[in-house]
Amino acid sequence: MRRELWSVLAVLLLSACAQVREITGGDKDVAGPKLVGAVPANYTTHFTNDRILLRFDEHVQLEPGRDRLLVSPPLDEPPTVRVVRASEVEIRLNAPLRPRTTYTFSLDGAVKDLTEGNSAAGLDYVISTGDALDSLAIVGRVIDAFGAASVNGALVMVHDASDTLSFKNSRPLYATRTDAAGSFALRHLPAGAYRLSALKDQNANYRYDLPNEEIAFAQEPVHAVADSAMAPITLRSFLEKSAVQAIREAVVTEDAAWRIVLARPAERIALNDIARVGGSLTWTAEWSAARDTVLLWPSDTTALAQGRYAFNTEEGILDTLRYRPMRKMPFNTKLELSTEEEGKDMLVRVRTSRPIASLDQERVGWVVDSIAASFTIEQDPVDRRAFSMRAALAAGAKATLMFLPKAVRDIYGGYNDTLRIGIGRAAEKRTGILRVTLADSASAHGPMLLQLLDAQRLVVRSAVSVTSAPVVWQGIAPGNHGLRLIEDANANGRWDTGEWSSGLQPERVWYYNEPLNVRAAWDLGITWELAR
Repeated sequence: MRRELWSVLAVLLLSACAQVREITGGDKDVAGPKLVGAVPANYTTHFTNDRILLRFDEHVQLEPGRDRLLVSPPLDEPPTVRVVRASEVEIRLNAPLRPRTTYTFSLDGAVKDLTEGNSAAGLDYVISTGDALDSLAIVGRVIDAFGAASVNGALVMVHDASDTLSFKNSRPLYATRTDAAGSFALRHLPAGAYRLSALKDQNANYRYDLPNEEIAFAQEPVHAVADSAMAPITLRSFLEKSAVQAIREAVVTEDAAWRIVLARPAERIALNDIARVGGSLTWTAEWSAARDTVLLWPSDTTALAQGRYAFNTEEGILDTLRYRPMRKMPFNTKLELSTEEEGKDMLVRVRTSRPIASLDQERVGWVVDSIAASFTIEQDPVDRRAFSMRAALAAGAKATLMFLPKAVRDIYGGYNDTLRIGIGRAAEKRTGILRVTLADSASAHGPMLLQLLDAQRLVVRSAVSVTSAPVVWQGIAPGNHGLRLIEDANANGRWDTGEWSSGLQPERVWYYNEPLNVRAAWDLGITWELAR
């Protein structure tokens, strides 16, 4: 009996030992490496070394990229940075430091732990070659001038206030980068007035010298101040119009139009077929609102690919290109419809895929409750691809709009296919009213363009406001909406970018700071106080 008892105990013991359990290592490491020591020590004065050693609390690695270490003021030759002894980073100076100058070595995002890749955020090493550390600062934020989004990774720089050309020609006195929130802090500055600017530096040379670099600048010189007196400065980033006109893109669409994208707006464009002898070929231009993109519709598509076309604007000849379609043009013309309520009428805007040669109203129908209803149809006097229809439609009623084949004929002989679409007008109790009053529009430079936006920031309603009277929109679909306001300083009906050489800032844009919840059968009124 005793032998059997020991046998049972042995089996139980072996069974317990054989159980497999998950090995846990505790909570996931989400903290970045911490600087625990430096040689020379951080905030050292009378610095004379050519080597800096930073010691961390764990094994580290360096994020690749030549611009990860930012030295302010910039050095003529970038330092050499490498990991030594697993948890130490060496910075080897390859250029002499200026006397009586405070230097900041910013490694934000450059140093990561070896296991999880967590960055050492906000890591600055500061030394002075003089008797003391400079202690003044300039702080602020960089945002996109039109979309108001934060600009991450922009190089924020200061130059001497008396040097008006340094932004393009020389390195800055001091520099830093914006974080994910667009915020920046230029610290450890000496007293003085500076020209403040921001740059999306595409070639890492600290200069504004490429046409695709976004920039921002303060209008007036900025003074470095003590921490207690710091007032954040907002810089609005934009992409300048190109200084030189050029063709950036030339693509033939599937509907035979030549889509030309220009580097800057143009007043006119002309094509000359340098290979054509005899015959007649004309091009009809369809410009974008900004006049930097144009669709060129040929009068005849026969043998276009054999020609060579010289492009001219008011600035002269730009280039000579060939017309190269990517695919065969479809026979049918496509119709795109949008609707809008105007009083008791329903307005249907129709846009075709190719310019219209003729409209046959007899092949268009508007049916309400199975009965044909009257409507008017009108072709746009300017846009050859647009026409509109208008018909009375009571609130809550529905209609059917029908286009039979050959209702619309395009300039190349194609026509529309059969299209039948239902159109409904919401009952008045199912839509809302929005009234927007701009509190200080009288102080605006030029008219104000007020735009109602949907969830994707697409414009659903717009109005021009030149007085303090409220803008009233009726028949608004229930749901959350946004508001955008553009200060149209030159009264051209659109937002315009800035220009560094003339000191012209981009036109101001505001977004209402919270969603507007329009409800059915509600009359919502707001007063918008604009931040200047």
